[in-house]
Amino acid sequence: MADFPSFSDLHAGGGQAWSFPGAASISTPAPASADVTGEPPAILVVDDDPAVRLCVTELLRGNGFRASEAADGVAALASAAQAAPDLILLDVMLPDIDGLALCRQLKGQPATATVPVIFLTARGEDQEMVHGFAAGGVDYIVKPFDVALLLARVRTHTSLARLSRGLATALAERTASLEEANRRLRAMNVEMALIEERERKRLAQELHDNSIQQLVLARILCDVGTAPTPARDVGDAQHADQPYRQLRELIDLSLQQLRTLVFELSPPVLRLGGLGPALEWLAETAGAQWQLPVYVTCSGTNAELPQTATLVLFQGARELLINCAKHAQASRAEIALRQGPNEVTLQVRDDGIGFDAATVIAREGAGEGGFGLLSLRARVELLGGRIEIGGANGGGRVRILLPLTSPDA
Repeated sequence: MADFPSFSDLHAGGGQAWSFPGAASISTPAPASADVTGEPPAILVVDDDPAVRLCVTELLRGNGFRASEAADGVAALASAAQAAPDLILLDVMLPDIDGLALCRQLKGQPATATVPVIFLTARGEDQEMVHGFAAGGVDYIVKPFDVALLLARVRTHTSLARLSRGLATALAERTASLEEANRRLRAMNVEMALIEERERKRLAQELHDNSIQQLVLARILCDVGTAPTPARDVGDAQHADQPYRQLRELIDLSLQQLRTLVFELSPPVLRLGGLGPALEWLAETAGAQWQLPVYVTCSGTNAELPQTATLVLFQGARELLINCAKHAQASRAEIALRQGPNEVTLQVRDDGIGFDAATVIAREGAGEGGFGLLSLRARVELLGGRIEIGGANGGGRVRILLPLTSPDA
C-alpha cells in the first residue's frame, strides 16, 4: 500500500506538479455513508501546506466525501462556524494558532463542540498524543501515513459521530415526549383532584338536602312524640300516634335515598353482571326516579371490559342521564353500547333542547357549574379516550370512545 509522502517529499522538485500516490487504488472501497438528508459526510481539512490539503481533499472526494479546506486556524474557525463539518482533519502545527489551542476553541463553540477532530502531525511522541486527546481530539495520525488507514479512520469516526448525533436527537425527542407526558399527567392529577372535590361537594349537598334534613325532622318528631301529653280519648290517642307514623315514614325514605345513593356510586350489578346489565338497571332507575324512559342497546363483542373502563363508562352514562332529566327537558333517551376488538363506544342521545358544548365546557372550566362534561372529558382522556359532543340544533348526543388496547384502560 502506498504511504503518504513526508513534507520533504512534497517539496522536492521545486514547484513541480505532484500527484497523490495510491489514490486510484484507494477509491474502490465502500463509499462514505450518507446521512438522513442524503448528503455524504463533510470533512474540513486544516493544514498550512497546500499540497497536503490538495492531496487529502482529492482523496476524500474520490471516496464519496465532501471536502473543504482551510490554511490556518482563523480560516478553519470561520469555515466551521459557517457550516459545521462532520469531521475535522487538523494539523497540529499551524502558522497562526496552535492546533491544540484551535481544537479547544472548536470544542468551546456549541456548533462544533461535538465535531470529532483527528490530529495530523509529523511527530508521534506519546506525550504529544496525550495532549491532543486532552484538547478534545478523538484520534491521532502520524505523518507519513497510509491512505487506507486515513480513510478507515475517517469513515469510522464520521459513522460514530453521526450515530451519536442520531442517538442524541432520539434521546432529546424521547425526553421531550416524556416531559410532555409528565406535564399532561400533572395537569390530569390537578383536574382529577378538582373532580374529586366537586364530587364530594355534590354528595355532601345531596345528603344535606335530602337524608340529613329528613333525619333532622325525624328527630323533631321524636321529641314531639315523647313529650308528656295526656290522652283523653281514642281520637287523642290516634293523634298522639301520628308523629311516630311520620317518623317511620321519614326514616324509611332516608334509608331508601341512602341505599339509592350507594347503589348509584357503586351498583352491585356493575360488579356482578358487567356494564350491559348495569346500564339496563340505570335505565330502570331513571324511569322510576325521573320519569324518563331510557332505551338501551348493546352490540359487538361480549368480552369482559377492563374495570376502569367499565366504571368510567357507567359513571358517564349516569351523569349524562342526570343531565337529560334535569337540564335537557327530554321526554326520552337512548343508550347505545358497542364493543369492538380495539375500542368501546358509549353513546347517549335524547330529544331535549340541546346545548352548545363549547359554551358549557368553558362555563364549567370557569367554575360556574354545568353538566359535568369537563370532568367527564378529563376522566376519559386519562384513559386515552375521547368524547364527541353534539347537540346545538335540538336534541343532545354525547359519544364516549375508549381504546381497549391502552395499558391504562
